[in-house]
Amino acid sequence: MHDAHVHLDFMTNGEAVALDALDANCILFASTVTPSGYLEARERFGKCHNVALGLGLHPWWVSDESLEAPTNAKATTGSTMGVPRDAEKLVSLLDETNFVGEIGLDFGKRHAHTQKAQADAFSLIARECVLRGGKTLSIHSVHAAREALDTLHDAGAFEACTCIFHWFTGPSDQLKRAVQAGCYFSVGSRMLATGKGREYVKAIPLNRILLETDAPPSQGQAYSFAELQAELESTLQAIAAIKGPEAHEVIRATGDRLLSPAQS
Repeated sequence: MHDAHVHLDFMTNGEAVALDALDANCILFASTVTPSGYLEARERFGKCHNVALGLGLHPWWVSDESLEAPTNAKATTGSTMGVPRDAEKLVSLLDETNFVGEIGLDFGKRHAHTQKAQADAFSLIARECVLRGGKTLSIHSVHAAREALDTLHDAGAFEACTCIFHWFTGPSDQLKRAVQAGCYFSVGSRMLATGKGREYVKAIPLNRILLETDAPPSQGQAYSFAELQAELESTLQAIAAIKGPEAHEVIRATGDRLLSPAQS
């Protein structure tokens, strides 16, 4: 089985995990959280043919301090005055890869003070992904599902890109909206640990579900592919108990189609 959302660069031994995953024919959508983190991960995992390396700007890493006028070129969509510099950096790297993530919005209490910066960054990234087309996005949305969906809709991302919501926790009406828009959902053990999460898995069409671990639990620690694989298999079994035994083959086929690094 493939992992549609993992922070391979957070693992001190990520290269070894990637090689073990390759031996198991497991594709890893390795999300990064900043453009600089992507560049570092590119050096580490660029030759790992089973790693779909995501170019990311996680909303937790967007800060008000980055809201400055650009120093050089404008983005394709026009003036970037007031857009976070990290978003501009991400845009400058977009032609390198078709995998973009982790990106999105988090309007929870801890990050509410950067709402405008987050919204500006996410809007720019979505528009630029649409201009290029064919991007696969791994999207974070916490207390901001409506706003994230609005941004993707306004940019035209549902038509031009593949949108994967990672660990979706928004309200049920926004889940329905995302399903109707053609979005996919990466599901992990923490989502399945809640009644709401299990009900959402019931509501999501089986061919829109992917597996994720969101591993490791914290940055800068060693991990193992055995741990990652065990979580993927446990998650798959739990989904199969809800959706039926065909979940194994359908989820594998969806991962094969969406996550192949050959897309890059």
